[in-house]
Amino acid sequence: MPHRKLKAGKQKFLISFLITLVAAICSVSAYAAPAKLITRFPFKMLTGGIIILEARLDHHLDTLNFVLDTGSGGISLDSTTVLDLKLPITPSNRTIRGIAGIRTVSFVMNQTLLLPRLLVDSLNFHINDYSLLTSVYGMKIDGIIGFSFFNKYIVKINYDNNNIEVYQHGDIKYPRKGLMLHPNINNIPIFSASLLDNRDVTTRFYFDTGAGLYVLLSEKFVSDSNMIMKGRRIINTQAEGLGGKKPMKITTIKEARIGKYRFKKGTYLYL
Repeated sequence: MPHRKLKAGKQKFLISFLITLVAAICSVSAYAAPAKLITRFPFKMLTGGIIILEARLDHHLDTLNFVLDTGSGGISLDSTTVLDLKLPITPSNRTIRGIAGIRTVSFVMNQTLLLPRLLVDSLNFHINDYSLLTSVYGMKIDGIIGFSFFNKYIVKINYDNNNIEVYQHGDIKYPRKGLMLHPNINNIPIFSASLLDNRDVTTRFYFDTGAGLYVLLSEKFVSDSNMIMKGRRIINTQAEGLGGKKPMKITTIKEARIGKYRFKKGTYLYL
């Protein structure tokens, strides 16, 4: 997918939007005491806004690369990383839904994640094959950090200086400027946004920092809503994720809106 540089105004909005929403995932406004800063550390950002954190597991000395992903309902490890570290595997009957369907997953149970000046224990990692992500991003992707981490802390992400701050639960001051969202959260945050092309449609979306794209829609939604203007150029492609490979399509629309903010032509959609 082509990568376009955002204009300064849009970039500042997305920074404020992400900080506010990710922090809201784990914060509760009724705390008597202020939130206490636990740690602050840098992150790497890849194409598409993908956030990479460096961390270790338990007593292992190898530094691992994790994608920080609000679209993940748990936490996971790459299958080759599990084998390289000789981690114990626990089979299960649990299924996880991915981009290409549903599959049964095994787990590495009761592990401790070591981030800079922060130890997160009692984590159950499901196992998945992230070889495609490693190929796409040009660096080894060892796992994905999702809701199993976010639900324990308040997390602030600053795209200006590529830093993350992690706080204990408590009262926290939000930025005065920007947009405050109040998502519904069922492991993954859900909020309302609007799309405009053939017609104006408002619906609910997952907020997924690990997607690496602007907007993802189901083919059924596109068909039922009749929102794509006739004559739009549609490009056939293929994506791969949890569950395997899936044919996809790419096009553009006139506008996407989140609150008072509008994103004009050039918004990409995967159908």
